Parts: sequence; structure tokens; C-alpha cells
Amino acid sequence: MLAGWRKPIRSSGWHPEGVLIIDENLPAALASKLGGQAVHATALGSRLTDDQLWRRARVEGGIILTKDVDFFDRLSLEGPPPKVVWVRVGNLRRAELEKIIQLRWPQVWSLLAEVALVEIHPDRLEALSVGEGPGSAG
Repeated sequence: MLAGWRKPIRSSGWHPEGVLIIDENLPAALASKLGGQAVHATALGSRLTDDQLWRRARVEGGIILTKDVDFFDRLSLEGPPPKVVWVRVGNLRRAELEKIIQLRWPQVWSLLAEVALVEIHPDRLEALSVGEGPGSAG
């Protein structure tokens, strides 16, 4: 289950093996702004369900970037992979939302080297350790 703790932010050279899937509830423009193997959910298919996104990210050892609490809940129950970046900033204009995510993204990458869940808040990041799921190695 979820054992939460705040982790100090530090630099790391870690990069995921799999894809970064940006959920439909976030701007598609983030895919090009975040770089790497980032892809918006709409580029993967028309109206994919949360379950389909989860399974794809799980198979690829990827990350899901979302504003949706459902991915947090599923990570709590099943464990990683995938890792989840949960954007918890409330309702903002698109440009402001993108700016917050982009500004914090290098720190998010660093935290993902050690944890399965990173929460992006307007004024801080929180990193949470999540237990290993049945499909994870370790």
C-alpha cells in the first residue's frame, strides 16, 4: 500500500525506458515541450480508457502524466509500473498549467528515479513511495 514520505529534490541522470503518456485531461502541446518519448493519449487512439492507458504504460515500463485521481488509486492498489505524475494544481489557464509543469519537470525526472508517484502542486512537489505490484520486478 501507499507509504508516503517527502523526499528532498536532487539531480539524477535517470531516464525511463518506456513512454511518457500524457492523459487527455492535459494539453497535447506538452508532448513536444517535455521531450523524450512523450506522447499525448489522443495520439495513441481515439477515446482510450484509463485502463487501456494504464496497461500500455505498464507493458512499456512508462509513466503517466495526469490530473486524474484514478491513476493514483490504481497505483496505490497495484503498484508500479507504470509510474505516475499527478498534477494537482486545480483549474488554471492552459498556458499557466503548462508553465508550472515545464518549470518543475527536471525535478520530477529526478524524483522518478527513486519513487513511483510524484505530485505536482502549485508551490511544491511531493514524492511518494509505493509498494511493488504483482507485475513488478524486485
